[in-house]
Amino acid sequence: MNTKLSAKITRWCSRFLAVLICLLVFAMPALLNWYQRLRSLGPWGAAAILAGFYCCVPVVLYALFCIDRLIGNILAEQVFILNNVRFIRRIRWCCAGVSLICLPASFFYPPLCFLAVIMAFLALVVSVVKNVMAAAVEIREENDLTV
Repeated sequence: MNTKLSAKITRWCSRFLAVLICLLVFAMPALLNWYQRLRSLGPWGAAAILAGFYCCVPVVLYALFCIDRLIGNILAEQVFILNNVRFIRRIRWCCAGVSLICLPASFFYPPLCFLAVIMAFLALVVSVVKNVMAAAVEIREENDLTV
């Protein structure tokens, strides 16, 4: 019962984030102008933030789509299946992709380096989860064959 509630909340949060990111696509230039007045970014810093954001948007939306599909499988009580391993693998690559996008942008706006490091670490954590899930799928398939 509690697991289903947690999965439903996670699914709605991922959908809310996807809508929020889509809205930020249109609002980002205005928000960046406001932030630039607040802090002195310089032309390269503002361009790095804007380019990094727009390059990361499709990757992040795809990761949120994979999370939504993964949670859908969990709610349908299909936890240890190969499709879930594929979704987790894609999420890992999305985390690595965001890290690789933010790394060059951090040369023009150094705080993006923190985002690049955090996403690289998250890619490692998701990779461990993917390996555990793959092992669980293999054990489940082996048990299904012996019964």
